[in-house]
Amino acid sequence: MSSTKDIERHEEHHHLTVIRDGRDPTLPANHPVNSLSSTRKLAILCVLTYAGFLANFSVAIIQVAFPAIGGAFGVSPAKIPNTIGYNLLGFAVGPLFWNPLSKTIGRRTVYLMGSILFIPCAVWMALSPSYTVFCAARVVAGLISSWSQTVPPATIADIFVKEVHGSKMSMFAVGVVIAPPIAPIFCGLVVTYHTWPVLFWIITGMACFQLALFFLIVPETLWVEDESGATSEAPPPASIRAGSNIEAEVDAKASEQHFEHSPVRTAHVRSGHNGVLWYPWQRPAEFLHIFLSPITMLRFISITIPSIYYGSIFAWSVGMTIVFPQKFEGGPNGIKLIPMGAMFLAFGVGGLLGKWSGGIVGDKTVSYLERRMGYRQPEHRLWALLPILPFMFAGCILCGVTVDHNLHYMGFLFGGALFYFCLSSATGILQTYVLEGYISQSLDTQAVFVFWKSMWGFAIAFLPTGVGALICALFIAKGYEIRKWQGMPVDPK
Repeated sequence: MSSTKDIERHEEHHHLTVIRDGRDPTLPANHPVNSLSSTRKLAILCVLTYAGFLANFSVAIIQVAFPAIGGAFGVSPAKIPNTIGYNLLGFAVGPLFWNPLSKTIGRRTVYLMGSILFIPCAVWMALSPSYTVFCAARVVAGLISSWSQTVPPATIADIFVKEVHGSKMSMFAVGVVIAPPIAPIFCGLVVTYHTWPVLFWIITGMACFQLALFFLIVPETLWVEDESGATSEAPPPASIRAGSNIEAEVDAKASEQHFEHSPVRTAHVRSGHNGVLWYPWQRPAEFLHIFLSPITMLRFISITIPSIYYGSIFAWSVGMTIVFPQKFEGGPNGIKLIPMGAMFLAFGVGGLLGKWSGGIVGDKTVSYLERRMGYRQPEHRLWALLPILPFMFAGCILCGVTVDHNLHYMGFLFGGALFYFCLSSATGILQTYVLEGYISQSLDTQAVFVFWKSMWGFAIAFLPTGVGALICALFIAKGYEIRKWQGMPVDPK
């Protein structure tokens, strides 16, 4: 009995030491987990968070400028929210291009390429002469900036030990979540005193700053194992895979690298370096395989279902930010542009506070269950999500009742803040769960996550007409067959 307790105390001491030092003794000294200082890792995380923030800030920068932009283009203000959906459509598709590049030519190259290309996109949006051109610019901007939604989580897995994945992912998620509530403040100020293109000149300046940050602070973190080199025996392969985010070149290799077993199992750690794995034109067939790997990842239920669910709650957040200015700006409420933009801060505060619930509580939950059960599974993290769900439901109900019964806008603000608190918590928990569910192919899991998130966000901008039309078309064409297939009473044709 004492021997068992000694082992438990030793494991807990080792666990706390790994968290405190941020290093994994089972990895080579030059691995990013061990070679980068804590200060450098924090700086990298801040840059990644800024990138996630900027892409979503660019999407939401028009939130209270619908009338101004619609007037400039000679279209109804109700059509301008559609451009938010177009941008999110680019988010959904873009990772198919960026993820294979980050797996082969490296993370840093993708960050620099994407940052450079986003600058002319911002200029294009600022100089758009018509609604059609503006819509095209928004789609391309989404495609170009989509790397900021999927590649940073892979870098986080590259440089941090698994024990802090949740809290670090949650910090990144906060940047993504609070951007839409913060953007309307700038929008209200700019549109009140200047013309709407100034919004995208601000984005251009922020994009230039992003490029400088990546160039100066973020090194290459793609770990490439040497084909021939020294190996050493290391006891916990689970730590190896959580800390070393080497994407598989083929599915068989990915299976060998993906460990979720007891920490008593042994493995060999091969020496390696950070840099280019190979160039796409050198191995076109393998590059095509990697290009298609996010699509094949859709077959995994534990990745697809949580991603679809998260996409649905993200869509509600997009819907809230679209409804709020249209419902409460001007009219009997008398809310002007600048105060309207400032009121979105309530959502931002809720999102910021949600970081602690989603990231830190999630990590502590996993660590507690690992010590109690003797093994670690990604599903342990989901226990931290359950207490949040009733509050998310309450936030949605409060917003809906406020709009439906024409109540005071403070009800919508309070409900929205509560919802954003829960959304931020759920983002950290679910995104980390999806990432850890197949850690050796984390970029593909994040592509699936962002795809469903963005597709839901794209669809919500067209509700109810667009999605309603699709649903009607589906059931007009196949409704009879569906009802017959499911055994419902049908009249024979």
